[in-house]
Amino acid sequence: MRNIIVLFILLGLTQNVLAQNSVFEKKASQIAQRIDSITSVEKRALKKELKKIDKKLDKKEFTAAEAEAEKKRIAEVYAERINNAVALEEQKLQTLIRNKVSGNIAMNDDESNTSFSSIFGIDDNYYKDSITGLKVEKRWTSQFVVALGANIISGDTDGFYGDGFKTSPFGYGEVGFSFKYRLKESDNLWNLKLGFSTMIDEIRPEKDDDIFVTNGNQTTLQDSGFNIRRSYLSSIYIGLPVHLELDFSKPQFDKKTNQTYLRSQEGFRLGVGGFVAFRLATRQFIRYNDEDGKRIRVNQNDSFNINDVIFGPSAYIGFGDVSIYAKYNVNSVFRNNPQEVNSLAVALRFDFN
Repeated sequence: MRNIIVLFILLGLTQNVLAQNSVFEKKASQIAQRIDSITSVEKRALKKELKKIDKKLDKKEFTAAEAEAEKKRIAEVYAERINNAVALEEQKLQTLIRNKVSGNIAMNDDESNTSFSSIFGIDDNYYKDSITGLKVEKRWTSQFVVALGANIISGDTDGFYGDGFKTSPFGYGEVGFSFKYRLKESDNLWNLKLGFSTMIDEIRPEKDDDIFVTNGNQTTLQDSGFNIRRSYLSSIYIGLPVHLELDFSKPQFDKKTNQTYLRSQEGFRLGVGGFVAFRLATRQFIRYNDEDGKRIRVNQNDSFNINDVIFGPSAYIGFGDVSIYAKYNVNSVFRNNPQEVNSLAVALRFDFN
């Protein structure tokens, strides 16, 4: 019993030491990032000031000697600002090291708990500027994507599929992530957006009693002979969408610091691109009542000769995190059938930034 108690005490102490080491590394990394941010932010600001002086020199508002003197003065001001801000961070680092040696590193709730937003990487879209304290959006950001809408089958003009297909109002769904790169560091407008999603397409026969039947390498619709309550064909894909996004969000202004900063998805957005998706599984769901009125459920797993790879154009337009999204499958839903039919999805899409 005593050995077990000693073991638990040792495990508790070990866990505490490991936790403190993790917190130390995290805080030290944050200080290093702030020091790097101080240098880069101040250098960019200095560069803008020097360009202003050059413009004034071109307009003959300064002589060459006056411009050189002004540049020297501005450079000294920014050098002092960098030195003061870095010195403050170095003091924080020294305090952190002393606390590490004495074992007094505190862990707050933010360090011990994992929030919903951090699970999906949303918090990682921003960093806090060490000088202004503003929450600045990074150039690479990630979004949690959800889309739900209608799936429309088009192209059945020769009657090969009998009565054809009905529009399934909730026949398309998509869940995944997107990774957006701002092409210009100081402007929201042009963005490259790469995605990874799970896509679900649902196809419903127009005639309620029809079901999908495979005849060799072709798939047709046939009357089941039952009073079917519901039947549909559902396919799951892994999709890789790519879009060029135009984000018309205007820069934000902070009155306290007198600084402007970027925030994406605060205005109108337009995305144009395409996708490729790979089929994982297809299943037919059939629900009907037998002669005794008993409800019967039948699930059939088969390829149903559906194309394993689909591709085509896609686009969206919206405001903020919400948009209207459309994607069109260029290749036919079924392979080997004499009549090609294509799928068009129109959905309401949410990009949680």
